[in-house]
Amino acid sequence: MSKIEDALNKAKAARSHSLVRAPDSEHRKQDNVKQLIPSFADDRQVGRQSSSKEISLIDNGEILESKELSELKIIYSDMSDNKIANTYRDLRTKLIQKSQGKNFIAMITSCVPGNDSGMTSLNIATAFSFDESKTSLLIDCNLNNPKLDSLLKMEADKGLTDYLDNESIKIETIMHKTGIKRLKMIPAGTARETAIEYFTSMRMRDLMSSLLSRYSDRYIFLDTAPITESADTKILAELCDFMILVVPYGTTTKKKLKETIDSIGSNKLIGVVFNNTPKLPTKLISKIFNS
Repeated sequence: MSKIEDALNKAKAARSHSLVRAPDSEHRKQDNVKQLIPSFADDRQVGRQSSSKEISLIDNGEILESKELSELKIIYSDMSDNKIANTYRDLRTKLIQKSQGKNFIAMITSCVPGNDSGMTSLNIATAFSFDESKTSLLIDCNLNNPKLDSLLKMEADKGLTDYLDNESIKIETIMHKTGIKRLKMIPAGTARETAIEYFTSMRMRDLMSSLLSRYSDRYIFLDTAPITESADTKILAELCDFMILVVPYGTTTKKKLKETIDSIGSNKLIGVVFNNTPKLPTKLISKIFNS
């Protein structure tokens, strides 16, 4: 058994045990942040709509062809080599099972600096959009090193920080078409202040609540900076229902992986995606935790 597998198994076993109790001041801080949005376990069905009636509106505009998606390294449902797509489908299935059929906010973060999670985030959101009854919304929360707009070769003039800075900006203004059916994206934005202040603001709370509660079949994905290196990512972790960890294959130590898993908390960690696999550049390996 490899050191990484050993660390993952220990994290899985830890899910059945209570976490060490933090000092009261730390609990109060976390409780305040958790109140920014409702948990996925809350009843979100009251007064909510299905987005299926508006899916056709979302898809208005140019849709990327399979060849273009392949060049961008984005999965698509009928790709000839479906191993990668099926890995993301497995993650999608696990997330849906854990959420008990309700929509949710999931965060994708990297294990170490320099290992971007953007492509993984994009493909997980795309896998959800394969289902014609679901829509995905991908938000770039990596404010210091945003990647999603460049991965999609998009030019967006407004994004998340612009919305949080300016109350006159409407949500619809920052939600951009991606060229992928049933998937929209909110880029990081042009303003760059203190990220923690953005993510703990009342306007951020209202944004997350509105995006999550308006449609019962909208699934939200946050791409973030590496959690062990970013204070704002740790704040965002409190706003999410689930988390997926991206690990560079063969270069992460057992100690570093354990540190990252401890930062996330095993109760929210759904699975680990290994990227940069040797010999087979197109191969993706994932570890999905059992219930």
